Amino acid sequence: MNDLFTNWLGQISLIAAVSVVVLGLKRLLRRFWPAQLLLIDFWPPFLIIFTHFLTLQTTDSSIVPYEVISLMIMGIGLTILSVIQQGEILYGRFFRLFWRVTDLLTIVIYLLALVIFLLTRVA
Repeated sequence: MNDLFTNWLGQISLIAAVSVVVLGLKRLLRRFWPAQLLLIDFWPPFLIIFTHFLTLQTTDSSIVPYEVISLMIMGIGLTILSVIQQGEILYGRFFRLFWRVTDLLTIVIYLLALVIFLLTRVA
């Protein structure tokens, strides 16, 4: 199990396995599955853990604390932006927007960490 977290091929295969399980559950529970729930909504916790292991192997320190701080700042910014634009904070709309931006941010950071990891291994 340790290789699934520390090896980049194991990480990608674990994401693929989780995706297959989620898609299977979505197909099985079609009637009860929330329509707004997407496949990539399940990835951020895994990608944050995988980014931690990739950056530890590359730089001997983790970038995850900075990633979490940036997610917190983004949440505060989205809250302020929501109040300024709409005059209110609707929890469902805010949380969906926050989680989708979190999806994109964690995917981009993981891909950057993976590219840097692969470039340091090749060179």
